[in-house]
Amino acid sequence: MITAIIIDDEPKSVFTLKCFLEEHCPSVKVVAVAGSARSGKEFIESLQPQLVFLDIEMPMGSGFDLLRSLPKIDFEIIFITAYNQYAINAFRFSAVDYLLKPLRIPELVQAVEKAEARIRNKVLMGNYELLMRNMSEKNAARQKISFTERGEQYMVPVEDLSYLVADGNYTHVHTADKVYLTTRTLKEFEDLLPPGMFCRIHHGYIVNLDHIAKVQKGRGGAVVMKDGKVLEIAIRRKEAFKKAFDKA
Repeated sequence: MITAIIIDDEPKSVFTLKCFLEEHCPSVKVVAVAGSARSGKEFIESLQPQLVFLDIEMPMGSGFDLLRSLPKIDFEIIFITAYNQYAINAFRFSAVDYLLKPLRIPELVQAVEKAEARIRNKVLMGNYELLMRNMSEKNAARQKISFTERGEQYMVPVEDLSYLVADGNYTHVHTADKVYLTTRTLKEFEDLLPPGMFCRIHHGYIVNLDHIAKVQKGRGGAVVMKDGKVLEIAIRRKEAFKKAFDKA
């Protein structure tokens, strides 16, 4: 069994989460429920849970205030939030698990399974400090995105990503001085990266519009990136690229 604490000031949300866990995540045992950051900290220190479901916005201190008050984070966290899409990008860039309110069972089960795997392998995500930095950075381009390559974790500013190339279920992420091979698909990056800054020009390519050196004419055309790489523009994506490039 995995011991867990729920820290959330909304009784209805707590009740729903407990019911979902009991029915769909039987390996999780809720040992305490806290309605504030202060009581949540007390429970964490006394019960030492393996997993914490943490609401972000609470009276008398946010979930981030709670994390900052702890000397160390040696448990997994699944954030519970009602934040909008802009703020959600900070979570996704940081590779942190989160649940949107109202809670949905498939997302809960998936997040718990991932937490279980990390607990079982004794690998903590270590991305919570990055998340808090991203939340304080209002410019999405200056936030950092986290991904893993061969077991090593990298945190790269979004604005440093030049172009991304699909390779099956992997993606080659190109920056000015390094190429990373990640297990995220190109579709995941397309959904994640700021659309006013990045554009998918082909089924296999996403480009940072600020890193384009020039555009070549042709039936579909092509872009020449600042490192000299030439990337073809798919005919069906030509018009969307032109609109995005003109606005950039």
